[in-house]
Amino acid sequence: MKRIFYVACAVLLCACVGRADRNRAGATDPMKADGGLVYDVKNFGAVGDGVTDDTRAIQSALDYAVDHGGGTVYFPNGLYRLATLQDTCKVRAHLIVKPRQSPGRRDYVMIRLQGESSVVTPCSYASHTTEDKAEVWKNGTVLVSDAVGELQTDPAQVPVSVLAAGAGDNLYLLNQAVVRLQDLAFQVKAEAGKYPYLSGVNMAYAATVYTDNILIYSSIRNMALTSPTGDGHYSAGFIAPRTWCNPEQEFRNICVKSAFRFGFVFSEHANGNNLSAWNCDNAFVFSRMDHSAWFGRIHAQNCANIVSSLNVEFAGHGVGDAFLKIEQVGIEVNSGQKPVDFNYRCFVDDPDNHLYGTLYYHIVKSNVGADNSYFKADGGAHLKAIPSF
Repeated sequence: MKRIFYVACAVLLCACVGRADRNRAGATDPMKADGGLVYDVKNFGAVGDGVTDDTRAIQSALDYAVDHGGGTVYFPNGLYRLATLQDTCKVRAHLIVKPRQSPGRRDYVMIRLQGESSVVTPCSYASHTTEDKAEVWKNGTVLVSDAVGELQTDPAQVPVSVLAAGAGDNLYLLNQAVVRLQDLAFQVKAEAGKYPYLSGVNMAYAATVYTDNILIYSSIRNMALTSPTGDGHYSAGFIAPRTWCNPEQEFRNICVKSAFRFGFVFSEHANGNNLSAWNCDNAFVFSRMDHSAWFGRIHAQNCANIVSSLNVEFAGHGVGDAFLKIEQVGIEVNSGQKPVDFNYRCFVDDPDNHLYGTLYYHIVKSNVGADNSYFKADGGAHLKAIPSF
């Protein structure tokens, strides 16, 4: 009996030790899911309490996924504080999707950044009254920047972002990552009354990008927000892949809110639906492209210029002719809206006539109703702008 007891204890001890070893070594062991391997950032040391700097832990999860053939980097609900900035792979950001190193050949890897649930936020980022009491609800997965950054008046300087795709070591500087972003919010830090110095998401060097349920917003929401263009500052909420004949980009359900110079920057092969920009100087900006871009319904609220051609090289995107079709661009005009810096100026802002294609517009005058007579254009000689009624 004693011998059986000792053997049983030994087996149990070995099992416990083995399980402990697996837990220690298995911090990076992925879960298996229908969509591939899933890496939980908390298994890499992320906390998500809004206090701990989770930058290194999340970066470790991203690097591990790239190095091991791709997969999903998963974020349980929480506030993931990002206090460390990195400068590598020709980009500057809190978090960087590093390029897959496969010299001499194209070896793509799929990387998905997925939150547990999308954050819920009130839609109002402009006010018709003297007070704005709405709050952003931090009830989902939020990556919170804790770096104010610096004024950036040189557009040739790499924009500092919350998340970026690093440049690859090849002719096009292409990062051979196909990036999916799903159910995530990115909060960019700003000071009271000012605009954020950091950009949101910079995917200029990514091979392909897909999105669903993404919110990019400032930590400051008030009536005194100022325009970044007024100080010569360059920033963007969402920067799509730049020109390189990439096969496709699909953007769904992205909302950029509050005080960027450019809400979105697009190039060729982009297609999207339900995209929204609030309190930006230029809501939807199109850089040089050879192939065309297509969009369903997009929306801007309290943005100065709605559809613009890029007027300066920025984040790898160049100036030049752009070809596009937009099924509907909707805006609301209210001369009494606050903050006043972003009140409507031009629907089409294309003084050098770089935009080619067709868009359909729908304008609502606050407290009046639909009224397309407020359409204004600066240039846009090659862009056919058609009223919705």
